[in-house]
Amino acid sequence: MAQVDVGKLLEDLLRIYSPSHSEGELARYLYAYLREFVSDVWIDEAGNVLAVRGSGTPVVWLHAHMDTVPGPLPVKREGLVLWGRGAVDDKGPLAAYVKAFLEAEPRGTLVLALVTAEEDDSAGTEALLRGGPPRPTHIYVGEPTNLHIAYAYRGGGKVVLEVASRGGHASSPIYGNVVEELFALYQEVKKALGHAERYDAYTVTPTIVQCGEAPNKVPTRCAMVLDVRIPPGADCDDLKRKLPPTARLLSCTDPAEAPPTNPAARALTRALLKLGVEPKLSRKWGTADFNMLIALSKSIAAFGPGDPRLAHTEDEHIDISQVGTAAEALKLAIAELR
Repeated sequence: MAQVDVGKLLEDLLRIYSPSHSEGELARYLYAYLREFVSDVWIDEAGNVLAVRGSGTPVVWLHAHMDTVPGPLPVKREGLVLWGRGAVDDKGPLAAYVKAFLEAEPRGTLVLALVTAEEDDSAGTEALLRGGPPRPTHIYVGEPTNLHIAYAYRGGGKVVLEVASRGGHASSPIYGNVVEELFALYQEVKKALGHAERYDAYTVTPTIVQCGEAPNKVPTRCAMVLDVRIPPGADCDDLKRKLPPTARLLSCTDPAEAPPTNPAARALTRALLKLGVEPKLSRKWGTADFNMLIALSKSIAAFGPGDPRLAHTEDEHIDISQVGTAAEALKLAIAELR
């Protein structure tokens, strides 16, 4: 049986920069790493790294994503703490899932799916939904949950606002100012959706603003991208109905919720108890591949090491011991599932 040094593996992963749609180098590294221990390993047309151990039922999927948000960070290690882009989201969970895959003793088939573009358009998971490895009985999704068992995610949509004018000299803006118009439109979207910082409400967050050509010229065009999170009880159709006509919905994913007592979640609960970790159930404020994978099985949970509050920040770091604990919990859960 393989014995994975999860700290060394994670440090190697962090040193390979892999923003969305640029995961090729990392995929080749993981392919070569897994081939040392498992013969059934391949890279599919979407760039996903896939590996299979065992046969028969149940089929358990360990699913994690290789990509990170843009912005490289220095990699450093201080004792049991590792710093770097993706330490939390998602290379810490990914390292735990690789360790669990190689060291577990499954009753049936164990599938490792390391996918592309989760932070962008989920192209990797879209490809898996169309076909590939054996279809899952149970699914674990590698995400930073601080060892909580996540059974629900809000939905998410990308909304684009665009305004244009004839421009003009900044000293005499006779045609109006599209910067102000853009801000007013943003406020209109927030009001229409009832924006609030609550799990059960829409959350509207500007993420990209493009505006202006010169410091003394009124812009001729302004655009803003809004990250909109959709609460339970609403869906993408509801979001479309609520948006002002001038707002354009680029992409959208519905909220998803599995029964918190589904078999995958229960197996993790018992595994954490065996390890002396208090099991905690969580609903996630974000959106993940979980929202898509639930179509394959309702026996699903998101789980992994790392403080989700550090995800996508300039302060990403993770405790290696928690990565190891996550792997041990997954191994116990996999051995139990039927």
